Amino acid sequence: MEHSINIFVESTDEGIRVDKFLTTQLQGQISRTSLQSLIDQGEILCNGKTGIQQKYRVRQGDHFAITLKEKVACGLTASHASIKIIYEDEFLLIVDKPEGMVVHPGNGVEQGSTLVEALLSHCPLSAASGTNRPGIVHRIDQATSGLVLLAKTDATYWQLTRLFAERRVHKVYYALVWGIPHLQSGTIESPVGRSFRNRTTMCICAKGRYALTYWSLREAFKNAHKALLVCEPKTGRTHQIRVHLKSMGYPIVGDLKYGKIPDKRLYLHAHQLDFRHPTTHVHMTFQSDLPISFEREIQKLRAPEAYSTFENQ
Repeated sequence: MEHSINIFVESTDEGIRVDKFLTTQLQGQISRTSLQSLIDQGEILCNGKTGIQQKYRVRQGDHFAITLKEKVACGLTASHASIKIIYEDEFLLIVDKPEGMVVHPGNGVEQGSTLVEALLSHCPLSAASGTNRPGIVHRIDQATSGLVLLAKTDATYWQLTRLFAERRVHKVYYALVWGIPHLQSGTIESPVGRSFRNRTTMCICAKGRYALTYWSLREAFKNAHKALLVCEPKTGRTHQIRVHLKSMGYPIVGDLKYGKIPDKRLYLHAHQLDFRHPTTHVHMTFQSDLPISFEREIQKLRAPEAYSTFENQ
């Protein structure tokens, strides 16, 4: 599938490099690198002609004709696994991923077992992020349950990617941790990067990328010396919440990578997503209830000695 776009240069834009001008005009529908490739390949018409250069400075009245082609996800095995869809329209969808399911194919992942392969039997997904990662604008770990947002079209993919990059998608997670914080809330602002000792794990390191997580104490379980925290990651680094909570001295229950104490599951759940729809511009909020396995664990921990920080809830 493809769609054509016509763009005209106004006087206020005169003199801007063509690749920069078109990137701005397309508002996240395609990256500047991809546009440069289209220019080099002669795929963009300027006043009905090919052959423009990346360094060309646009002039008032210039007309650009661009045809954006939707990439097609290929080489994947569509499956018919049952997936709970929270919301769907012609641009995007939000699903409630079960714990234990991998989001997209990768090395060592069984063919046909991933979230995107289950969704391919339901609807087409954008392959702008790669044909083996259709629809993916963000992801959660295999062991984490909860909300995942996916793009159905390339234009939506680029728009959503921009929202995440500008930190305009609000995410809320529930995490059951070992230990009970002395404070009711706090901020963890520590860079997260890949560990040099074990390349499959992340760590707090000076050369890591900036990472910020807000947390608050929702419920404490004194008998078990555990607590339920609400976490709001403002950045999206790999394993960010898991690494940040470990650095604070409160590893997530069931986290074998960062907690080392086995349990039935990793008790981390993507509970809420808030964002403005990139096409309709309507503010949207979605929530996912705790899975049965997570809720049962909380109920077990609620002994008479346990106390809630929200007494009226």
